[in-house]
Amino acid sequence: MPRRPRPLDPDGGPLQAFAYELRSLRQAAGNPTYRALAATAGFSATTLSDAAGGMRKPTLEVTLAYVGACRGDVKLWEKRWCALDRRLAGTAGADARVKPDARVQPSQVQAPQIVLTAIEPTEASTEECGPAVDALPKHGFGPEPVDGEESSAPRRRWWRPRVWLPALGFALVLGLTSLLVVWQRAADNTGAAAESGCPASPAGGTTFQGTTYSGDTRVRSGATRSAAVIGEIPPGCKVHFVGFCIGDVVLDQTGGAPDVRWFELSGGGMVSSASVHGNPPTEAKPDICPGGLPAPASISLTVSHQPTDPDAMDLHATGSYLGIVGFAAYFSDSGQAVPAPRWHQLGLTDVGPDGFTVPWRLAKPTADQGPIRLAAVACLGGDGPTDVVDALALPSAAPAQARPVSLGDGERSVAARAACRYPAK
Repeated sequence: MPRRPRPLDPDGGPLQAFAYELRSLRQAAGNPTYRALAATAGFSATTLSDAAGGMRKPTLEVTLAYVGACRGDVKLWEKRWCALDRRLAGTAGADARVKPDARVQPSQVQAPQIVLTAIEPTEASTEECGPAVDALPKHGFGPEPVDGEESSAPRRRWWRPRVWLPALGFALVLGLTSLLVVWQRAADNTGAAAESGCPASPAGGTTFQGTTYSGDTRVRSGATRSAAVIGEIPPGCKVHFVGFCIGDVVLDQTGGAPDVRWFELSGGGMVSSASVHGNPPTEAKPDICPGGLPAPASISLTVSHQPTDPDAMDLHATGSYLGIVGFAAYFSDSGQAVPAPRWHQLGLTDVGPDGFTVPWRLAKPTADQGPIRLAAVACLGGDGPTDVVDALALPSAAPAQARPVSLGDGERSVAARAACRYPAK
């Protein structure tokens, strides 16, 4: 049987109070096992268990993953973590400042009085807090030999002049030629960029590019609308990006469609996809970035019919880490010369007062129309489908009786592209 968790005293200090609340959140979620939480959170069961152990402060990334897996309020817990971070830093500072004088007897030294209160977030909680997700780890080279040690590889006698002089001369000529070419290209790019105000093209490789439009595009330090603005890019600039991640929802400036993609500049900083014409390659996967969010993990589609109109219904979607949901239906279009069923987009929406919901009125099916299939897809924005899809079938004779249906890989891809299509104005 699983071991019982270590008891916690919510009045035993900020750290234990924080861990106690994490355990209470898990209890409210039905007390799932840490192994079950790990499947959703993306961290091991041991890491999640330690987060609620009360022995050490969990990282913000682990805390938000724990809360998200328990279906808690991620924004609220981010503020709570920041409040805990400042509280623990203040406590450490108080301990460091109180140093007993060597001339005073130990019995005369009074310990600092620390008042323990509930950790409640304030408006400033997130302003002084670090990013929710650290930057990608940098890959280093192999270790250099320690002074006095020798490499195990066989040594070559490069000290002989007849060996290294010709090689050195050829290397110098080749290096100087390449350097002059690079300098000339960099000068051309920098000069063109300086005249237009656009960022210079990076010397290294990039993943994709886009063009800014509709006013100055703000460059932020993270993938959130509240992140610090660290620069601006004029409209009409061709900008090169090294990757993208998922962050706050921003409405596209031309079509008004929601978008959660944030593009990473080669020199640092994030730009919302909603202010750039251009998308990452379809095979590209989101990266980890400051302020970034996890990728969509699951989705479930349900249908509710209006009692007064059997042809009117609401499509609902729920799931894990959903930012935008697209809905599509497979039916015959009566406007076609030769009616043939195909996938139609029904809506592309971010979360609203009723969750991810789109109303739809079922058109009268044609004689050869089979069951109407509906699909809900986790989207990253217009023309940004994912493979997180759920589908239902509505029998034409009894459309109120929706049942699950499995889509093949090819049809899933077609349905996802239709559901996440950039909506026409």
